[in-house]
Amino acid sequence: MTRSRRRPGAGASAQAKADTIRAAERRKQHRTAAWAVPLLVIPIALGLGFLVATVTDWRAGLSVACVNTVLALRRIYRSTGSTWATGAAGERRTRWILAPLIWCGLGRWAVLHDRQVPRSRANLDHIVLGKCGPIYVDTKTWKSRKSKVHLRSGRLWYGNHPQKDSLDTVLWEASRVAEVLGHPVQAVVAVHYAPVPPGGLISQGVTIIQSSELRRYLRALPKAPGWDRRRIAGAYRLADAQLRPAG
Repeated sequence: MTRSRRRPGAGASAQAKADTIRAAERRKQHRTAAWAVPLLVIPIALGLGFLVATVTDWRAGLSVACVNTVLALRRIYRSTGSTWATGAAGERRTRWILAPLIWCGLGRWAVLHDRQVPRSRANLDHIVLGKCGPIYVDTKTWKSRKSKVHLRSGRLWYGNHPQKDSLDTVLWEASRVAEVLGHPVQAVVAVHYAPVPPGGLISQGVTIIQSSELRRYLRALPKAPGWDRRRIAGAYRLADAQLRPAG
């Protein structure tokens, strides 16, 4: 099994799955190259180079042969991409958005990234603990800037794709955090790239906001009774002990 070399942290579990998929893709590409290069790539490149050389000179023919070979190899070894890799990159972006809360928070904020749901294969993207109480933040990396995030009859849509099942999953993940902490947990979806209306949306009890507004949104939340620095630190230790890193 291929293992990710990344250290545990935001996006680590998604990146590990992306690395496994990419390794399998690369092995398939090697098998293709093993027969395609000697049987197709080199003969075609030499043939084109010879034709160009007869019309112009040997330097032009050699250049054509080399360019054709490079283009063929790039086509063989091109990556089809992975939704896991895209998701991992989005989670790392969210980590950096949340980081100033820790750097400048003086103990008023604590954040855990990429934690395993107990007795499940699912992972928790980001758990934020602050004066507002516990918040579960799920990262969505929706890369089409032309597909707007909007509501239809109170339901969330990304372009023409309904997101009811996605929000059901977010609510379930937030409930798992609530079980561990023994306290209700607010659910937030932070969207990268695809435009979300200013101020965000609310659907199925989940707040959906542009990732760039995440810090501002969290800081503006009202204070929850009893959530001082001591309780935040205690909740962090509890979550850290009960929810192991997923990566």
